[in-house]
Amino acid sequence: RTVAEAFAARAYTPAGTLVSRQEPGAVLHDPDEIAVRVATMVETGQVTAVDGSVIPITVESVCVHGDSPGAVKIATCVRARLLAEGIDLSAFR
Repeated sequence: RTVAEAFAARAYTPAGTLVSRQEPGAVLHDPDEIAVRVATMVETGQVTAVDGSVIPITVESVCVHGDSPGAVKIATCVRARLLAEGIDLSAFR
């Protein structure tokens, strides 16, 4: 089956696509802010786009790009935040 994936450290456009890496602010860097953002996406099914609008998002998987600076710290913070919020982390079914 297909699994809906959200991108932890990437900015979204109002259309729900990822902001081009060529644009400023396309990649997020603060692990704590990213963790809060991911928890919000999972809990509410919404994400704030670069223009401030709130758009729907389906999250069954969260991508942290391993080649991004700070990827391990980001993944660790996201996992800790999701668990702290009582969100079940499990294998795909």
